[in-house]
Amino acid sequence: MRQFIFVLGCASVLGCASTPKPVPAAPPEAARTSQAEQETPEYLSPSEIIKVLEDSKVAYRVDGKDSPPGGWGDQLWPQRVALIDVPQVVVEGGRRTIREWPTPTGLKALLDEAEPHFQAKRYDEAAKLYAQATELCPDCYVGWVFRGDADYFAGDAATALAHYRHATTLNPYDHRTWFFQGNALAKLGRFEEALDSWAQCLALSPRYPVIRQFFRANAHLGLVIRGDTIVPRGYAERDAEGVSIQFDPNHDPAWLAFANCKALWLGEPSHRREMTGSTEEQFTSVEEMECLASALAVHEGQKAAGNTDASDPTLDRLFAIAQEGLLLEAVLFEVGARVHPQIALTLEDELRQRLKKYVLMHVLVPAGGRGG
Repeated sequence: MRQFIFVLGCASVLGCASTPKPVPAAPPEAARTSQAEQETPEYLSPSEIIKVLEDSKVAYRVDGKDSPPGGWGDQLWPQRVALIDVPQVVVEGGRRTIREWPTPTGLKALLDEAEPHFQAKRYDEAAKLYAQATELCPDCYVGWVFRGDADYFAGDAATALAHYRHATTLNPYDHRTWFFQGNALAKLGRFEEALDSWAQCLALSPRYPVIRQFFRANAHLGLVIRGDTIVPRGYAERDAEGVSIQFDPNHDPAWLAFANCKALWLGEPSHRREMTGSTEEQFTSVEEMECLASALAVHEGQKAAGNTDASDPTLDRLFAIAQEGLLLEAVLFEVGARVHPQIALTLEDELRQRLKKYVLMHVLVPAGGRGG
C-alpha cells in the first residue's frame, strides 16, 4: 500500500502528490502541553531566577560554549513521540488521542494492486482500482486521497480537488491532504484558497519537510517559509557536579537568562510543581514561555541601554510575536512540534485556528516581505 510521502525529486514541482514511507510505531505516551495560560503563577524575572539559583543547595555552574549552527534546539527538545502515519483523532476522557486510522483488509489489497499502475503512470488503471476502494470503504479517507492522486497526475486537477476535499471532510487531521489540496488549487489558479490550505497543512504539521522543500523549489509562487524564530543559544543539563548552564558568548546575552531559567526548571522540582502542578519532567508550554519571557526581558533591556552589538535579530522577531499575543502559538509551532510532531492534533479547535493564524502572519509569507 502506497503511504503518503513525496520522494525528494517530486517535491520540486507543483505536480506532485504521494509515494511510499515506512510507518513508525507510536508510543502510548503523549507530550503534555498547556493549551492556555490558565491560573499559572506569574513568571519569575531574570533577577528572581538568579536569586533562586544562588540560594539553592544545587550546584549551578555557567560554562561558555560555542553553540551548534542551529542552536541547542535538538538537545533541548528531542522528539519523544513517534509520528502516526495515518492519524485518527478520538476523544477519550475529555482528551484528544491519536490512533492509527483503521484500514480494512480488502481496501489495502485494492490499493496494493493499484500501486504498480500508479508507479508506471497508468493513471486510468490505477483510478479504476481506487474507485473500487472508495466504493468498498466510503469513509476511508486514504482511498479518496489516492483517487485524487490518480486524477491529479492525469492532468485533471479539478476532479482531484474534489477527491482531496472529500478526504479532508472525512479526516481533517492529516496535514498531507491539505497540502495536496493546496497544490490542486494552485494548479487551478486559485491561489488564495491554496494559501489557506497550505497554512492548514503547516498548522497541523509545523516541521513537515516536504512543504518546506516545495516552496524552496517553487519560488515562482512568491511565498517562503521563514526559518525558526526560536534558535536557542543557551542550554542547561545535569552533570556529575549539579547543573551546567551553557551559554554561547558570541550571541545575545539574553540567552544566558534563558539558560538560567532552563537550569531552574531542571534543578528545582518545587518550581516545576508550582508552575504546572507536577514535578514530572516533560514538555510544557509554561516552562518554555517563562524561559523565553526571561530572554526577551534581558534582550529588550540591552536594547534600551544601547547595548546592541551582539543583539540577536530573531529575538526582535520573537518580541514582536509576543507583543501580538502569539508567544504560545510560537512555542507550540517551533518547540512543541519538535517533541511531538502531531501536537496540533491534540489541541482544541480554537487554539489550532490560532496556530493557522500564526502561520499566515509569521511563517508562510510573501517572498521579499517578511520572508527569509
